Amino acid sequence: MARFSTRTMNNVVIFAMLAMIALFNLDSFLPSPDSRQALQVIGSDDYVLRIEHNGNSLEKAGQQWRQVTQTSDRLNVTPNAQLTAWRQAVLAPVSAPDEINQDEAQIVVIWLAGQTQGRVLALYQKSDILLVKFRGSWYRLQQASLHELLPWWQPVEE
Repeated sequence: MARFSTRTMNNVVIFAMLAMIALFNLDSFLPSPDSRQALQVIGSDDYVLRIEHNGNSLEKAGQQWRQVTQTSDRLNVTPNAQLTAWRQAVLAPVSAPDEINQDEAQIVVIWLAGQTQGRVLALYQKSDILLVKFRGSWYRLQQASLHELLPWWQPVEE
């Protein structure tokens, strides 16, 4: 076996350490993918306690779900179907809309177990698409309709 001097061995150790540092930080040198990717409104592991909108709510009552509304009208969507719609809803990133009236927002708060603050969504109905502002970014809601998510909501007639 070849004998190396102390100086040569120190240089080998230094270069090996530099190679390890570069290897461990390789992901920071590569371009990062777009962080705004499609995401679920409610994850599969999230435990929903309550979904609130404008004084109405979908809430857990024992092993069942119930809808608490301000009107006595019977809703066309069952509580389980409403929860399923929320779980299947997907947010796809879009660019910020040119003109949006902040007064048209339907504010929804989703309360999850283990979180002290609710997840706040601002929903905007624009013709046939549903835009959502969530955590400062804009998304298009897919795989669910506003009527399925908020069956008690009635648009204001102008």
